[in-house]
Amino acid sequence: MTAAPARLLACSLGLASCFVDDGPSEATTGDGSSGASGSETGEPTGEPPMCGDGEMQGGELCDAGPLNSLYGACTPLCLPNFCGDGFPGPSEACDDGNKLEDDLCRNNCSPALCGDGIVQPGEDCDDGNGAEDDACSTACAAPGCGDGLLGAGEQCDLGERNADDGHCTTTCLKPSCGDGIVQPGEACDPGGATCNEQCRIPTCGNGMLDAGEPCDGASDTCTDFCSPARCGDGYKQPGELCDDGNGVAGDDCTPDCQPSICGDGLHASDELCDDGVDVPGDGCDDRCERDALFVFVTSQTYQGGGIGGLSGADAHCQKLAAQGGLPGAYMAWLSDGTASPATRFHKSELPYILPAGEQGVGSVVAMDWIDLVDGALERPLQVTEYGATVGPGESCDAPDLLAWTHTDATGGALPGATHCGGWKFQDTESTGAAGIITRTNLGWTSGCPSVSCANTLHLYCVEQPP
Repeated sequence: MTAAPARLLACSLGLASCFVDDGPSEATTGDGSSGASGSETGEPTGEPPMCGDGEMQGGELCDAGPLNSLYGACTPLCLPNFCGDGFPGPSEACDDGNKLEDDLCRNNCSPALCGDGIVQPGEDCDDGNGAEDDACSTACAAPGCGDGLLGAGEQCDLGERNADDGHCTTTCLKPSCGDGIVQPGEACDPGGATCNEQCRIPTCGNGMLDAGEPCDGASDTCTDFCSPARCGDGYKQPGELCDDGNGVAGDDCTPDCQPSICGDGLHASDELCDDGVDVPGDGCDDRCERDALFVFVTSQTYQGGGIGGLSGADAHCQKLAAQGGLPGAYMAWLSDGTASPATRFHKSELPYILPAGEQGVGSVVAMDWIDLVDGALERPLQVTEYGATVGPGESCDAPDLLAWTHTDATGGALPGATHCGGWKFQDTESTGAAGIITRTNLGWTSGCPSVSCANTLHLYCVEQPP
């Protein structure tokens, strides 16, 4: 049994397989045969059980073969992953391996959230309620003007959109005539010889074009403030269903003075998405909430040492997603020596789908995170952010069919493989691990363990849950 600790250490370092120690072996005779029979016939038992061979035997409690991983449902020790072991399994959002409730990961392996009643790192307070008029807001901070939450003593609060010449001032008060600021719906401010107590030009409406008046008389072309009528002037004219005084798309009133509604194709501030169509499973449902997340392979390719590390890869994914018109926040399916998708990603219960295009709409790659990391995809991840299909073919000698990964099918870093200097350093002599984008088996992420870093390959990009 003295070899057991060494075996456990080797397994914990990520070896593809390891032996399970079932206790001392039977003594052997001088001719090499076993001194004890493996069956009633006296025949030897053969090779000892091996963790990682995909067959549960001996003292193993699980064995997923190549899917044994620190981040898989079955660990390299052939023991089930459990909450509290320090390694987030596929069904765990986090796992810090401790019993502290006041840190970023709860004891049930769920992430700490504002509103759970426990003050976590980054929170000033947490009273666990939804009240905004007490000492702790729903942002887990002391209420204050500019936090976007309507607190006690505030008439309004639009957060970063507070502006003295807008609909909510920087003091969280609604605009009013006489506050010294010309705001939407006012022709002037403050009162005086050229501005009355209604914040209008005194001579406005006398039917004469007086000094300081661009026009006079309410009409389709002139407001009753004697200013030219236009959408965005903050004054609702005939033909306008709303006018919020700005030309910002995505708020309650569109730039053409029409109310923003779910389904109009404009992503409003109170909508998670709005694609303008009602197709179930296409990423946005008829309530303008997400019903799937996008995954794609980049249309651009990158040299292994020129990606800019994991943060650079994430930035590439985000930029291309925006160019392809895909909503949400994206991260690259990429690992280095310190982090991997299993440790970086937020795990989703929504399906992962390909962008609409040549493969259709709502083409499912995996039904959820657990399905994404079970070693088999529903279909190849071979569609770009624009919906174009890459392929066909599959070969480690065809860079246009490969994506940099250094990641196994469970989302953990590939043991033993290199990663082009953390994806930061150009070295034509080094190699990196890549996946074959036309495959759905383990090869989609780990099919090519040694590809020259001088090659330019794609990246896989995965949307994170909102």
